[in-house]
Amino acid sequence: MQELLFLGLFVLALGIGWFLGRREAIKVGFMLEPHGSALDRQYFIGLNYLLNEQPDEAIETFIRALEVNPETVETHIAIGKLFCQRGDVERAIKVHQNLLARPNLSRQQADRVQLELARDYLAVGMLNRAERLLEELVEATSPLRAEALVDLVKVHEREHEWGRAIVVGSKLVLERPAFAVTLAHYHCERAAGLLRSNDQSAGRRHLNQALDADAACIRAMLMLTDLELNQGHAKAAQRWLQRLAEKDADFVPEALPLIRRCADNDALDMQQYLDQVIANNPQPQVLSVLARADQMQFQASLHEVSLFVLDHIQQQPSLRGLLYLIDLHLDHVEAKGRDNLLVLRGIVEALVVDKHQYRCASCGFLAKKLHWQCPTCHGWSTIRPLKGREAA
Repeated sequence: MQELLFLGLFVLALGIGWFLGRREAIKVGFMLEPHGSALDRQYFIGLNYLLNEQPDEAIETFIRALEVNPETVETHIAIGKLFCQRGDVERAIKVHQNLLARPNLSRQQADRVQLELARDYLAVGMLNRAERLLEELVEATSPLRAEALVDLVKVHEREHEWGRAIVVGSKLVLERPAFAVTLAHYHCERAAGLLRSNDQSAGRRHLNQALDADAACIRAMLMLTDLELNQGHAKAAQRWLQRLAEKDADFVPEALPLIRRCADNDALDMQQYLDQVIANNPQPQVLSVLARADQMQFQASLHEVSLFVLDHIQQQPSLRGLLYLIDLHLDHVEAKGRDNLLVLRGIVEALVVDKHQYRCASCGFLAKKLHWQCPTCHGWSTIRPLKGREAA
């Protein structure tokens, strides 16, 4: 139904384009007969195809019926976009190439056609051709410069050319400040490559630039914490962990191995750190709560630890919390009760294994591990840990 509605609106646009083109042709003396012309016949043949549910033949007929002139360019562009959306990119390329070859296009129209042609090339993976067309639009300071930069940065991203992506992204962020989040991840990707090559100085520089672009870049904070610990700078690592807790405590569980390393180096009081995280968040992540419960076991009774965990999972139901409580009591019950708990544990553990822990706020993609870039919508920093009833 939605496709038929879209096609109906598309035909209406074609009709308007045909009428405008016809009027222009009559005005300049190109068309002498207002009725019964070949153009009329082609248009009604197209309508007949449409009524017979032959949309491809209808579109081809409308293309032949429409003369290319300044008043019908947008209609031809729409036709090319429709081909691309339907997966027939080859025909979309032909339509847009034919338009671009026309000498009577205005600068603005030519730029629009060039941008659409570049997107056609992107759709089929012809990245070099797309890149060339997009760079021309950027260098010519076209009114479509921001859109061209968006597509150009996608080219470099798909090729994992992070250095070039940073150059283009730095220009784009001036036009669209929200792009700073993505630019920060480009710096993180570049830093990751440099650190693998043992170039720690350049890697650190890019991580700091990531935080200059986006002060809330959790990924850069985690990478800097790991770098500082690897270089023996435990106090500096502790400062990054404190910043992480202040910026977004939902990601503290991702840092638990780093937190333990920092505590082992006497640079961080883990109990105090986790208490601060839990106290400052109305809905702390259950893994942060369970990490604090682990610390309590060295000082508190089994009953106190159980009450601590139970209090939190009653407010935020959690299978992981339930599993923790079962393990906590396994060695403190009689044989028959222990057997029952083991059966229950097996059921809960199976549910935990099948449970997704993360979700993309943009497209709803669910994952069992953290992705900095969503595999579905390709957004950066859109995937977040689930918590509370969502996680349960």
